[in-house]
Amino acid sequence: MKAVIITGPGKLEIVEKPKPCPGPGEILVKVEYCGICGSDLHAFHTGFLQPDLTIGHEFSGIVSEAGPGCENWPPGERVAGNNIIACGSCSFCAEERDNQCLNMRRLGITGPGAMAEFIVLPGKDLHRLPENTSLEQASLAEPLSVGLHAVNKFDPDSVENALIIGAGTIGLMVLSLLKLRGIENILVIEPDPERAALAKKMGAAALIDPQKVNTDAEVNRLTSKRGAELVFECAGLPATIQDACNFAASASTVIVLSICYQPVEINFLSLVTREIDIKTAFGKTGAEFKEAVRLIVDKAVDLSPLISRIIPLGSIKEGFEQPTQGKIKTLVTMK
Repeated sequence: MKAVIITGPGKLEIVEKPKPCPGPGEILVKVEYCGICGSDLHAFHTGFLQPDLTIGHEFSGIVSEAGPGCENWPPGERVAGNNIIACGSCSFCAEERDNQCLNMRRLGITGPGAMAEFIVLPGKDLHRLPENTSLEQASLAEPLSVGLHAVNKFDPDSVENALIIGAGTIGLMVLSLLKLRGIENILVIEPDPERAALAKKMGAAALIDPQKVNTDAEVNRLTSKRGAELVFECAGLPATIQDACNFAASASTVIVLSICYQPVEINFLSLVTREIDIKTAFGKTGAEFKEAVRLIVDKAVDLSPLISRIIPLGSIKEGFEQPTQGKIKTLVTMK
């Protein structure tokens, strides 16, 4: 089968690998769509990934073959798959915090990923999709569940306004979920005009371009000089994490769910005196992935605006090498 691997900084290849066989409790899935994630792009630019590891972890597909014990998964079943394969037996799994599993396998990061024609994973980590569910949107269940994990860290009844820093895939997922929970006054900081326009289309009450206005003054103005009651940091830069803390109102919550690779200097005196609650969010639980799939199946959220382009596997280098400005999500089709 064809699979994509990263061979060095700025280098990737489509290689031939043996088609995997499902073992007991496992399912062989024919991948239909796989999204290119920010972590994939980081691995591509840095070359920091295991040699010969198939990348990709946002996917949907069709059951091809079921291993022993999975007879209830007939070929042809449409599915979305969770990329965090938890052991189910450690202390974190017992507490239903399987995103912190002590023995987890992460598809495309610590184990073979989905940027390939086929992938094998446990049946417990697959979710069925009705015929009327878009496989393209279903491939976004993974980033939607990441946003859901972050949004689940606050009580929506106690919040009247929220601020999202960064309108990339995850920021826009958070925006959709906040709207779903009844929060209307959502501010979004985003310098890219195309992403900002999409945030507006998806329900942002106000857009702030940090390259054109004084961001501090604008947040102050839009929150009646109080600051934001809830802040989501989705950009992953030291400066934006600092901004998230600075823009938060007293007694508010800052949720950092981006991946920042550099050290961040924080003024803790300001955080302490204003009693800012800082929370972090990583991945999602199996229950949250299941909920994300349900939201897509029930059409509670419309993720189609996030899909900027769909490219064939043969054009994979284009998806990684071309500038991503303005683009939200590139899907790779294995057809």
